Formats: sequence, structure tokens, C-alpha cells
Amino acid sequence: MNDQAQRDEALDITQSYIVQAPAGSGKTELLTQRYLKLLSTCSDPENVIAMTFTNKAVDELTERVLSSLKSTNRSRPRESHKQITYDLALEVMGRSNDRGWQLLQNPKRLKISTIDGLSSLITSRYPLRSQLVPPRIMAQKWERDRAYKQAAIQTLLMIDDAQHGKSISTLLLYLDNNVEKFYRLIMQMLSKRDQWLTRLYRGDALDPDVLKVSAEKIVVQHLIRLEKIAKQHLSSQFFALMSSSAKHEYGQVQSLPGHEISDLTRWQSVQSLCLTKGGLWRKSLNKNNGFPVELKTQKNELIDLLHSLSERESLREALHQVTQLPDVDFSKAQTHTLAIIAQVLKLCVAQLSLHFEHEQAHDFIEVALLANQALDDRSSISDIALFLDYKVQHLLIDEFQDTSTSQFNAIEKLIKNWQVGDGKTLFLVGDPMQSIYRFRESQVGLFLQVKAQGIASIKPTSLVLSTNFRSSQSIVEGNNKFFQYIFPTNEDIYQGAISYSPSNSASDVVNNQAIVFHPFAYDQFQLEAETVLNIVKSSLTDNPTSEVAVLVRNRSHLREIAQLFKQHNIHFESLKTTPLKDHLLTRDLFSLARALMHLGDKLAWLSVLRSPWCGLLLEDLLVLSKNDESIIYEQLADADVLNKLSKDGQKRAQHVYHCLQDVLDNQGRFNFVELLTYAID
Repeated sequence: MNDQAQRDEALDITQSYIVQAPAGSGKTELLTQRYLKLLSTCSDPENVIAMTFTNKAVDELTERVLSSLKSTNRSRPRESHKQITYDLALEVMGRSNDRGWQLLQNPKRLKISTIDGLSSLITSRYPLRSQLVPPRIMAQKWERDRAYKQAAIQTLLMIDDAQHGKSISTLLLYLDNNVEKFYRLIMQMLSKRDQWLTRLYRGDALDPDVLKVSAEKIVVQHLIRLEKIAKQHLSSQFFALMSSSAKHEYGQVQSLPGHEISDLTRWQSVQSLCLTKGGLWRKSLNKNNGFPVELKTQKNELIDLLHSLSERESLREALHQVTQLPDVDFSKAQTHTLAIIAQVLKLCVAQLSLHFEHEQAHDFIEVALLANQALDDRSSISDIALFLDYKVQHLLIDEFQDTSTSQFNAIEKLIKNWQVGDGKTLFLVGDPMQSIYRFRESQVGLFLQVKAQGIASIKPTSLVLSTNFRSSQSIVEGNNKFFQYIFPTNEDIYQGAISYSPSNSASDVVNNQAIVFHPFAYDQFQLEAETVLNIVKSSLTDNPTSEVAVLVRNRSHLREIAQLFKQHNIHFESLKTTPLKDHLLTRDLFSLARALMHLGDKLAWLSVLRSPWCGLLLEDLLVLSKNDESIIYEQLADADVLNKLSKDGQKRAQHVYHCLQDVLDNQGRFNFVELLTYAID
């Protein structure tokens, strides 16, 4: 089925759209075309803002637009889709010349940025009083995690505070005084604070009735999913054996439970019978499970059934999650505990803000939250153009499925004064089927929400692109065949469940061997590796100059495959598969750190002297290692010892000694991280 009608409709710049564009559907080309068409009619280039989620994507879209404008100096292309882009670019260049935009000379007038970049622009134009310098962004996860943990530590240090100490100590007691667990849970909550922080300050946030409604919705949604999975795997024989148990709660479960709240206790019984406390399938049953000696026959039959279910990972996971479902009835004690948790979380957010202020840095969530705050503080201003110094008429957002809650709120506030018929348009493009990546805590349910309910006062028309220009017909048809069963049948905003959208290939190439399955049991790693080896060898035999790609689940999955490749002299390049801790540079840095921390660490000092920044010969290292009367650092200053080294080794050893002597002389002035950095520099 051709989707050209949808592509043509997407270029109607009087309407707003949300476009589902799977991989290979020509999404970037369509986005470029609409952007160009908007430029060809607007008063200024700044009237049109295009946003995406990574700097790489920004560079790609900017390059596409500029290349299209530059191509107008050449003849009109033959391909129909390129002709559309060419004609639109020609119109833009004409308007640029008429209005003196000079886009090729001033490409910065093209407002294409990341959504974080726009949020940063808003917050930098309206900074808090304490922010004289725009803070940098913590782009690395380890740096954000360190900030979250520091906030948790500082909160815990307030345990003796007269006002807040009781709440902190009560929460810690609730966690069995497990400090590490406290840190871990706080870090998890801070990493998604945009999802709960605003609600925490609402008056009804801890209302038992409100909590009950939310909890019931969570429980029912999960039980619907669990019932659907269990219906495929738990037979009537299973429930007959379960009901024969001498344990009362097991005996009450005689058939598959439903998905109502009242069914939860029966599902909990099924879960406790099937799984251990650790969430693994039971391998044995005894009298504690309701199967004494006189029920040996039923017990053995049930064990056999459980063994047959051991490969049903989706069922095991769904059953285990029953233990994590919230209570639907909140007692006064539980409500009080939630109030304490809320108070401690507020303290942690405050400590995190102080840490950000001290470090002059923010995470992505903080940028979005501050942008929201800036917009809220100026809610009386009727048009967002007053914030950005130019009048925004059109907003295009790529990769919309990657939108987080805080980013969505910022977008909603950006367009909250837009009205139907005022000429302003919203164009959202994304592939919700890629939401499995969970890019920076994105919420794919927001994509579904906009499709169903719109955003602010805008109700965009939904379009779906189905043509795949990247893959052959055989691959596309194969994907359609399998993924329709892998993806959920029904879409669900609350759970972020996306159904599969089938594609049609623009290619007529048919290959019966395009997709070939070689199924293996979960633990048959060696057999799987041997099969991969044979496939690669066969491919290289048929085409010696070809390149073969092997994608693996994770680094450990590559172990057996890499070993076989080495044994059979198949040269390969492993991209981003070696853990950072296994890199030689990392090992050298560890040795340097150990040497500075402990002058008597003989192995560390020998490693430092052997590393590239010194490079002593093994013979020289042997001389130093034989002397047990003094540490190696002292030997490097001993003329008698140095004379025993090779001439080249003497120069190298003296150079390293003087460098590290300068570092060690400053031990009392700087912390260890600063010392190590100084040593490396």
C-alpha cells in the first residue's frame, strides 16, 4: 500500500500533524521538505523552530537543509522525491534573496536545535538570581549518578536536624537502617524526579482515595497483561494440581484468576507456588508448599509442569512483578510513611539543587524543570515570542517518542497560547516502535497521548508512513510476519504499549534467504558460536572481499564467538565491546593511582615504570624489584641504584621520579582526584 497521500498531506503547512515514521521511511527527507516549505512562506527564518534530541541529529538536519539550498545551483534532479525538495529549496532561496536573509552566509538564522538547547536558551534568558553564568550540562550518566548520590549523602547528614531529622531517621528505620539501599532508592527517584516532583506539591498528592485509585489502576493493568500471558501457559491440569495442595490459599485457586482487584490474592498464591522468593522457578516442592508425603504423586506432576515452564521468561517476569504491585488499601500508618517519604524526597531535591549550584552544572531534567519554571513565572505574557525575541509560528519536533515528562511539559507550555486557526502549526515526527531504547527516561506513552488527546489546544492529525526505502521486500515482509506477534496487540497510553505498524518495501528485490533463523536453547552458547562461525566462513568463502557484521546482545555474549574467530584466524574488529576497565590506558591509570596512594605498593610502582609514560626495560625493572631494603620510590632517588640501570633507563627513571616527587610534595594541598589529574597532566 502506497503512502504517498500521507506524505503529500504532511506538506500542508496550514495543519498540525503527528507522524509515525518507522526506520527507513524517509522521515528526515519529509521533515526537511516541510521545514523548507514553511521557510518559503514565513516572514523570517526564526518563525520556524525545528527540534530534535541529539546534537548529531541536529547536525544531520541542518546539513540536509543547507545542502538542499546549495543544490539549487545545479540542475533539477530526476527522482520525484528529490524534485519536491529541490523545488521547495528554490522557493526558499527566492524568498531569502527578496528579504535579504542570506541563509547560506548566515546559517545560524536556521533555528534547528535540541530540545535541551531550547530549554537552555529559555533559562539563560531568564536565569535565577544566583545564576550569573549559564551552567553546563552533565551529559555523562556517571556524573549525574554522582550528583544524585551526593544529594542523598547530604540529606542523610541532616539526620540530627531538629526539623527534618525525625523524618530521615524514620525512613532509614523503615529500610532496616540499610544506608546503601537508602542511597540507591534516592538516586533512582532523583533520576526521574520530573515524573513526580510537581505532583508531590499538589494538595491531593497523598490523599488516600487518590492513591487508591492510582494503585488499583496499576494493579488491574498488570493483571490484564498477566492473565493474557498465563492463559497461554497455565493449563487446567496446573490448577487442578494446585487446588489439590493442603495449603488453604493454594486450594482456593481452582482456575485461571481474572484481572479484577479481587483476583489479586489468587494471583499472589499462583506466584508464591511457582516462584521462589528470589523470583526464580521452583525446582522442588515440600510440605511447606502444601505437598506432604501423601501428595507425592501430585507434587511430582506439578514439579514436571513447573520444569516445562522454565523457559517461559515472560510468564516468570509477569508473575514476579505481582510481588511489586502496590497495596490498594492504605492504612493510616502507610499514609504517614508516604508523607515521610515525600518530605525526605523534597529534602533530596533541595540538596541536589544546592549541589548543582555549587558545581555550576545541571542534568537534563533540571534544564527542563527550570525552563518550565521560567515559563510558569511569566504565564501572564501572552506569546512565547516575548521569551525568545522572535515570533514563533511553527514548531517541528523530530524523534518525538524520546520525549520525557519534563520536556513534554515544556513543549506544552511553549504552545499553550496557540489557537486553532491562528496560522501556527505543530509537526511531530517519531517512531514509537523504537521506544524500547528508553532514551533518557523517555515516555512513549506521551506519543500515544498526543495522538489520542492532542497537546495544549492543538489536536494534530495522525499520519502513518508505511513505505520502507531501506530494506528489501523479503526483509520487510519477514519483519511484518514476526513483529506483529512480538509487539502488543493493543496500544496502551498508561503502560506505553505500542502495537506493530507493518511496512511495505519500495524495493522489488526478493531473497528467500533474507531472514534465516537458527534457534538455540538459552544456554547453548558454544553451539550458537559455532553456527555463527560457520555462517561467517561460508559468507567469506562466497565473497572474500565482503564484510560481515555480527550483532550481539551484550559483551559477554561475544565471548565464545570471539574465541572461535581467533582460533580460526578470522580477523575482526570489536566496536565498543571491551569494558573500559580492561583498556590498557585504564589499567595504567589504576596503577598510577595505587602508586600515589601507597608508596609501598611494589607491583603498582613497577607497572607505572613499565607503562608508556616511562617505558623501563624488563632488565631495569628486575634491578629495582630485587632490592627489598627500600621502596621503589626511594630507589629512584638513589644514585647507586640508578647506576645499575641502562643509560636510557636512568634518564627515564629520573624523569618520572621528578614528576611524581612534585605531585607527592603537594599531597596536603589538594584532594586525591586533583593530585591524580596533576600527575597525568
